[in-house]
Amino acid sequence: MKVVCRLPATLVPLVLLGCAVGDDWVVEELPTRAEYESIAFLDPDRGFIVGGSYFIEGGIVGTTTDGGRSWEFDSGFVRAKAGFRLTDIVFLDRFTGVMCGSHGVILRTVDRGQHWHVVWRRSGSFNHLLDLFFLDDGQHGWAVGHSGFLATADGGLSWGSAVSDRDVGGSSVHFIDLERGFVAGKFGRIFATEDGGESWAVVTTSIGTGNPDLLGITFVGPNLGWAVGENGAILHSTDGGRRWERQTSGVRSRLCAVSFVDPLRGWAVGHDRADSSSVILRTTDGGDHWTVDQRVDGELLQTLTFLDASHGWAVGERVGHGAQRLLRFNPR
Repeated sequence: MKVVCRLPATLVPLVLLGCAVGDDWVVEELPTRAEYESIAFLDPDRGFIVGGSYFIEGGIVGTTTDGGRSWEFDSGFVRAKAGFRLTDIVFLDRFTGVMCGSHGVILRTVDRGQHWHVVWRRSGSFNHLLDLFFLDDGQHGWAVGHSGFLATADGGLSWGSAVSDRDVGGSSVHFIDLERGFVAGKFGRIFATEDGGESWAVVTTSIGTGNPDLLGITFVGPNLGWAVGENGAILHSTDGGRRWERQTSGVRSRLCAVSFVDPLRGWAVGHDRADSSSVILRTTDGGDHWTVDQRVDGELLQTLTFLDASHGWAVGERVGHGAQRLLRFNPR
């Protein structure tokens, strides 16, 4: 791996972003111009962001040990064509982590991210992997992209095709248990399985004009689920994902990710490339009402994570002038 830089993030007043609301968010400058696809925190201090760009060889990983106030960056994780990106990262415990990327790559670490090793690479039609999900047992996990679906039963050491149906693919995957799982994908489709991935069915119907692509999905417990996507789409299930209903977001942004800390409190993040702006939405009533928590100019936010109601982070791609920015949730 090659060290890109080891520099502290810089605190930026919210007024520089033209923010109308959202005093709970602190902005940190990042000394990079990468496109970040995923963010994960092990605890309030130690976290990771991953991504890439045409100017960074082999993907980029940022590591923080102070809650996102300063970062160290490494690159060159795989030999790949220009434009390779790491697209998701998860940690199974404090030492073992897994990340995936474009060109069908999965990497694994057992030393807190000090060293990463490729454990799976593109085979057949599996091209770009976009999302990972592991159950709490740390053994059973899944990886998904628009061209396929993979599974592991040994903590990410080995991977194989989970289904023979190549039509099952999408941007985000979530399993409730070993049997029940979901994939959010194109044209407003949510695929559901109740037999561990042996068979799948589409459980959504029309969700609006053009059936916008769904980009993120999450559950709190076995019954409550949310999915987000293009044109401000937010779907909600109260019966374990069997039926989904539209919630009103109040925005037309491309919502990329959603995170809930309990059945009532959640956030969604997205952006509008046309005017180079981003939005973070918040709900305190399970999505019955969503309000704008933060607006950001010059940044295309596309991923966020929350550990609890006091610790959250969001990051994406810089398209405006000035330094790249990460948002850190810091409730007053």
